[in-house]
Order: sequence, then C-alpha cells, then structure tokens
Amino acid sequence: MTYNKFWKTFVTVAIYLLTAAGALIMILPFAWMIITSFKSEGEVNDWPPKWTSKNFYSSRQLNVQTSRSNVSGKGNFNLAEFRAVSSEDPFESNKLVYYINDDPVYRGKFELKFDTIDYSSSESLGIILQQMDDYISNTQVRDDLAAFFAVGENTPGFFEELYFNLFSPDDGYYKKIVMARLISSDISKMITYINRLNEGNIDKLVAFRISDSMSSQEITEVMAKKEVFSSDLALLKEKLIEIKNILDNNYKGSEMLSIDDASALKTLLLDFASLINAYDDPILSKNNQIMLNQFYNPVVKNVNTLEFLTYFTNSFKKVQSEKFSGQSIIFKVAQKDKMYENFAADIKQADFPDFFKDEVSRLLTKDNILEIKDIVILQMEKEMTDNIRIKLSSQPSDLSACISLVLDIAKLSPDENEFENYLGENELKLYESFDDNKKEDLFELAQKRREYDSIFSRFGKFYADSVSTVDILQAPSFVKTIRYKNNSIIEIITDNVLSTWFLEEKPLVKVTFTFGEVFKNIFQSYVIAWNAAPFSRYYLNTIFMALLTTFFEIILAAMAAFAFAKLEFYGKNIIFSLFLSTMMIPGEVMLVPNYITISKFQWVDLYYALIVPWVVSVFEIFLLRQQFISLPNDLWDAAKIDGSSSWRFLWTVMVPLSKPSILTGGLLKFVGSWNAFLWVLIVTKSPEMRTLAVGLQTFTTDAGTKYNLLMAASTFSILPVVIIFIFLQRYFVEGIARSGLKG
Repeated sequence: MTYNKFWKTFVTVAIYLLTAAGALIMILPFAWMIITSFKSEGEVNDWPPKWTSKNFYSSRQLNVQTSRSNVSGKGNFNLAEFRAVSSEDPFESNKLVYYINDDPVYRGKFELKFDTIDYSSSESLGIILQQMDDYISNTQVRDDLAAFFAVGENTPGFFEELYFNLFSPDDGYYKKIVMARLISSDISKMITYINRLNEGNIDKLVAFRISDSMSSQEITEVMAKKEVFSSDLALLKEKLIEIKNILDNNYKGSEMLSIDDASALKTLLLDFASLINAYDDPILSKNNQIMLNQFYNPVVKNVNTLEFLTYFTNSFKKVQSEKFSGQSIIFKVAQKDKMYENFAADIKQADFPDFFKDEVSRLLTKDNILEIKDIVILQMEKEMTDNIRIKLSSQPSDLSACISLVLDIAKLSPDENEFENYLGENELKLYESFDDNKKEDLFELAQKRREYDSIFSRFGKFYADSVSTVDILQAPSFVKTIRYKNNSIIEIITDNVLSTWFLEEKPLVKVTFTFGEVFKNIFQSYVIAWNAAPFSRYYLNTIFMALLTTFFEIILAAMAAFAFAKLEFYGKNIIFSLFLSTMMIPGEVMLVPNYITISKFQWVDLYYALIVPWVVSVFEIFLLRQQFISLPNDLWDAAKIDGSSSWRFLWTVMVPLSKPSILTGGLLKFVGSWNAFLWVLIVTKSPEMRTLAVGLQTFTTDAGTKYNLLMAASTFSILPVVIIFIFLQRYFVEGIARSGLKG
C-alpha cells in the first residue's frame, strides 16, 4: 500500500469515526430521556446513574418495615389520602401492617417469607404488660422511659404504641443513635458540672470552706482534701470524655440497639460508676449528695434503662409460645377486573342504606372502578345541591347561602330556639325569611346532609378495603384476609391472633412478574403520566394549532415570497429589508404588546390567540423567496405567454418546484408550534385550551420534579414530531441546501 493510499484510507476512517462519535453524542440525551422514562421514581436519583431499570426484570426483592395497625402506612400519600387514612381510622388488634420502603409495586405475585413466626394467645398480652409495669415501677430508670408507661392501659393498642415508641425505625427510643444521644446528653451535663466546679465553685462546698476560726493545721487538711477532690474530678472528666467519644464514634447507626450493644454500654457506664464507689473519703464517696445527684444516679438510671431492653426482648419472646417455621404468604395483586368483582359483591352485602347501594351499583362499571368513590360522592353532592336549589333557593344568588345554612344546621344540629347562638347574622336572616314550608324542607335537607356525611365517612374506608383485597395463594391458617393498598402497603388481617405478636417479624419480600406484567412495569410511567393530566385534550389542541398555523403560514409566505421574488413594485427591496429587520427583535419583547392586542380582540383562552398571531413568518418568506429567485425567469415568461395568471403560475409551477423548501419551512413551523410554551401559557387559562408543552409542567411542583413521569410525557409528546422528521428529512436537507442556508 502506497503512502498516499494509506493516508487517504486513514482520513476516510477517521471521518467516519468522528461522524459516528458525533452522532452518538447527539443521540445520548434522547436515549437517556427514554431510559429515564422506564425507571421508577426512586431509581431516577440513583448514583452512579444506571442505564437499566429494575422494571426490566421479572422479579425483585423489596424492603419492608412494620407500621402501626391504626394507620395504614405512611408513604406515597397526598394530603387528601393521608387525611382519609389517618383520621378516624380505628385501631385493629388483628391487623398487621407492612409498609414497602421502596418504589410502589402495581402488579405481580408477592411472597412474604418468614423464617419463624412466633405468636401467642391474647391473654398473654395482659401478663407481659403487667410484668413490665411492675418492672418499671420498682426500678430506677430514665424518666423518658418511665413516661411511656404512664398511661398504664392493658390493651393491644397501648402495647403496640409502646412497642413503636421503643423500637420504631424512624425515631424509636432504642434506636442506636437515639439511645447514644440520650446517654451522651447526660454525660455532657456531668462534664459541664465538673467544669463549673473547677472554675471556682469548689470553694463554695461546705467541706472546703475556710473560716477565720480555723487553725493552720485545719486549713492545711482542707486544702489537701480540696487538691484530692480536684484531681479525682479531673479523672472523672477524662473517663466521661472517653465514654462520650465512644458513643459519638461507634453508635451512629440507624438500626436498633442490640443486646450486645446494650451490654457494652453498660460495661462502660459501670466502669465509671466504679470510680465513684472507690472513693473512701465521705466527701468523695457515692453517699455524698453531690456525687449521688450529679454522677451516680444518672449512671444508674442509664444502666437500668439499658437492662430493660434485655428484659423487654426476653419477655416478649417468652410469651410467644406458638411457632410456624418456614412459612410463606403468597398473594396476587388485584387488578381492575378483580377490584370490580370484589367491590360489586361487597357493596351488595354492605351495611349501607338501600338507596345508596342502588346508586353505587347504577354508576359502577369495570372501567371506572378506580374512580367510583369520587363519582358516587360527586353525584350525591350534585343531587343535594339540586334539591337545595329547588326547595330553598328562590334566587340563584341565594344558592351559596342556602348551602351554607344546610351545612351548618346539619353539622351543629341546634334547636330552632338556639339558632341565634349558632348561626351567623346573614344565615339567621335567611332562615327568618323562610316560610313554614321552606323551614320544614330545610330541616329535611339538613337531616339528609347528616345522613350523607355519615355514609361518606364510612364509604371511603369500605371502598379502600374492598378494592385492595387480594387473592391469597398460600398463607398460614391464622391469616384471614390480605389487603394491598396504595401500591405500597400490605395489611394482613389475622384470625383470633393479635397482630402485636408479629411486630418483630420482618419477612423477606419478593415480587415476581409475568412477561406481560414486566411489559406493563416498563411503561408504567407512561400510564401514570398520561392520566396525570388531560393529555388527550392537549394532543388535540397541539395538533390543531400546529397544523393550522403551518398551513396558513405556507399559504401567506408563498404569496409574499412570490411577490418579493418575481413581481416588480415600488420599494420592494426596502420593504423586504424592513421585513428582515424584524427578525432581530426578540420574541419576548413582543409578548406584552401582543397580549394587549389579543385582549382587545377578546381572544384570550380561545384558539384565535393560539393561531392568528403566528400565521406569518418572516423566516419562511425569506426561505421561499430564496428558492423562488433560483427558479429561471424563463418559466415565468413562458407562463405569461401562455396566458397564465400570477396566481395560477404560483400554485401550479413554482410551488411544486419548491416542494423541498416548502416542506422544510413547514416542518420548522410545525415543530415550533408543537413546542410553543410561553405564549400558550400566557393566553390560556383553562386546561381545555392548553397544549402538550404546557402540560409537561404538571410534573414539576414545589415539592420537586418527578423526572421519570416528565421524561415519559416528553417522549410521547415529541414522538409525532420525530416520526414526521424521519419521513421528511430528505426534503428538509434538500430544502436547506437549495435555499442557500447551508453555509
């Protein structure tokens, strides 16, 4: 191979490699956008970032933690959901709650595997509570630990609350870092007391006071004792600092304090206590009030508090005499068909008035099972409003006041003679304006309002329990029902067994998916994003606006470009130059004047505002003018000889010959209209008028941005544009080249 041939080959290969590298760099952001759209919310912030997602796999391990039986979990709730769950949700002694401390799981088969399940009869609970109460009453423990037992109730609810106060993974009393912080705080107080003594307060102690009546020998003895006391205080301080450093360095974990950890801490504290016990002098011994109050008693309380951990753990395990080994709980997450089946059957057997059950059954369908609760409530609220309008409101302006009056009477239930003490001045005047028939209707509506409120308060929990009930494939005999709520909460309802006994049982949780379920997991973000806002409406608005603006722009630009390219008229070049100069004005500068103009025409929140201001584009006129100029004038002359009009020549000759440039300009306009954001945001008020670009801000709130949903919405938003560009890219490149813009 000759040198020239080698060099030519090398350059060619280098060009191809650089082109491929450039293409790869260009496509990486789009690839990352698509990969992110497949991820769960928790994976988005993983570091280092990954090009895969757990949604691609057929199984995954889940981390769970035990939650209270009176509150159904605590994660992934909006405010309304939290209120619905936490308020008036009674304690259920047979409900064990596991909260999935991971991304929500929407489908699949769950397996909760227990190494050993320990439990006991309900009578054992009273025994252990009494034993612990006696222990605390007869033992000198920390005041904050004793406060947990101050209520002294002998109930499953009290014991569960006590357990979570002591062992909650969030802020439990026996959490390693919490316990270390409490003991470290006591040690800091001891060190502070020693520092104060050394700063001059030793002389104020009775044993070290010197009076004028003392002999020189007595003064010497007092000074000697003072010196010994100061030296011993320094030794105590040194030991305290050592213990504090151990606490700060070795007890930082978020896990629970183990029995071994507690034993090691007790050893440190008892070593310190032995220093106090070693003093023989009455001034320095533990029997001395100073030593007793400031040093010895806090150590004893902390040691006894640590010993209680061992006592509680052993006592708790001791009463759990029944065991199941190697047991698993397996269930299938309910989907819409199963939810519908469960709810349709349950509502028929539910303890609700017949009229309410009939209304629910009338409105219920398989498609609206996820929204049926809100649909029913809205329908009944509308019915109530209509009745108030018909029976009480003589004027439309009075409707709001009548509704408020009904609500107040229903809520307060006052006697008619006491209305003036409960109702506002305006409401009282409205009531007094009613005749006897209207007053009778008012009380009937208030009674109906109370009935509705009672139904709604029970219906929310009933609905949540019904649609979340799953199919149990395998479970121990004491498991009665399993509910899977909010895609992150597992509620296990036991039969004649207190869930309290399972609080220490933390199972290994695995969820498996079929091929179809894996596919649904991958595109779950797309489903959530699509349902998060009326994107179907956004799509229609965007397509409508982009097509019309593109169509009218091409028509008007073609006519203007033809005039500037082929027609002769006075001031043509000057006018064209003025047109081009407008391209130097930033679009943002024109926002206010354009909005004022739109407002004068009363086009705000109408399609006119989205379309009309953008049907003329100077750039498109320039692009087509350059293309028209390049066409031979002979064609124009020949057309005129044949009797063709300018209008006919434009649309039958010039436009077909300029198809690449027209498609290029049209594509640029279509993309610009498709991505329009600021102007659409300003001139639209209602969601029904907004476009895809504005809809994307749904996923950005004060609480942060949900990037997986944002990327999913961005993907299906730009997909039509990408498809159009793929099919029209040949014309796009050709149009740019012919119009003289390639340089």
